[in-house]
Amino acid sequence: MTRAKTDCDLLTSVQVPIATVSAAFEPDKDQVLFSRAHYSMANAVFIAALMNHKTSWLFDPTNFVSADKWGKVVFTEKVGQLIARHPLLKDIKDLTDTRARNKLPLTDAIKQPLLENFKNVTQPIISLHYEAGNILIQQNHTVLQVVTDPHVRPQYLIHVKNPNLYYAVFDNKTKTELIEKAYTLQNFKLPLNRIFVTGAPVDPRIEKKDKNRTIRAFKKRPLRLTITTGGLGTNKPEIEALLPKLVPLLKQNQIQLALYTGTHPDFLEMYQDFAQKHQLKLNNNLKKIDSKTPLILVHDNNIVDLNNLLIDHIFPWADGFITKPSGDMAYEAIAAGCFLLTLEPWGEWEENIRQHFEELGLSRRLDHQHPAEQITALKTIPITQSKPWIQLALEKAHQLQQSLSQGSLNIIKAHHQIIHLPSLPQLN
Repeated sequence: MTRAKTDCDLLTSVQVPIATVSAAFEPDKDQVLFSRAHYSMANAVFIAALMNHKTSWLFDPTNFVSADKWGKVVFTEKVGQLIARHPLLKDIKDLTDTRARNKLPLTDAIKQPLLENFKNVTQPIISLHYEAGNILIQQNHTVLQVVTDPHVRPQYLIHVKNPNLYYAVFDNKTKTELIEKAYTLQNFKLPLNRIFVTGAPVDPRIEKKDKNRTIRAFKKRPLRLTITTGGLGTNKPEIEALLPKLVPLLKQNQIQLALYTGTHPDFLEMYQDFAQKHQLKLNNNLKKIDSKTPLILVHDNNIVDLNNLLIDHIFPWADGFITKPSGDMAYEAIAAGCFLLTLEPWGEWEENIRQHFEELGLSRRLDHQHPAEQITALKTIPITQSKPWIQLALEKAHQLQQSLSQGSLNIIKAHHQIIHLPSLPQLN
């Protein structure tokens, strides 16, 4: 039996079939990563289904693209990486974003694997990417489309008039935007019973694994910060310019940095060169992180293993994350009880995420000119009740950990409501 046949059988037999478009991570495929978010969020829903004692299977068609169309996958990744690393290309992308997203070469490549593997599925399908959802909804499937961020792309609404399309949204504000855009873009009054406010799809294991629950511990040891990039290697010039400015804090043992490379060899090389140039010890054994090692390397060639490294070792360890305000890292960091210092956002949805967590007092914009001074101020200068900003942010993050960690479980509950299972718990 081929692996493709196995996936088809599994998707047909499980209670909670899940689709996403994120990466090629099968051993017989070249490693391709478009988005850690679309993998980690889909996997979060998969984990939530298992925790709810439901059978489930997660399918990414990128792993089953035919040989004659594989070039479209590689082309999409390479273009994305170029844009992610060059600000001028990013500006051009922003000007053409909607048109480009409607004509991605990737769409044609993933269509056949999706249709083949879901052809006999009768259960509602949870989709973590609008491309997968839009393809499947046209084949008479019932789809619960997760709107992962506080932002509604036009692509979510292409098939909004189809009564078999349901939505799981970030919050009530996103629900309002969804209803508004359904009418303004498609002249359709979206029924309320097709929208579920679930929260973000966060892996419920993150909150449970958190070991860093003593909020004031950072006052007696180095502040633990993690620098991250996105699936395409976003913000590389920004991160490269930031690192030398943090050297004084590193050498004074005021901070420790976990350096997340994604699966990108150029990020791995950048961090290794940085450590060598400034004579800073670089630890790549995540099972043995001591308080005197300034740099911790977080790298793997496979997104599945890399995601597990983050969940098992980095989220439980960190105080804060220096990251673009992407859905996966922002939500997961708060679920881990951490604060955010944000790099430049990648698009309107990340601007909304940044604003959301700034309003909650959990996030600050990184001062690229004076990052060391900013971190010192946030760590030491009292704002209220003799507490510096970092302490206040950690207190708020810990208060929100449990509720934010319910998003994926709520998506599973919404899925159950769609198929009218009895005695369903209400959404939190």
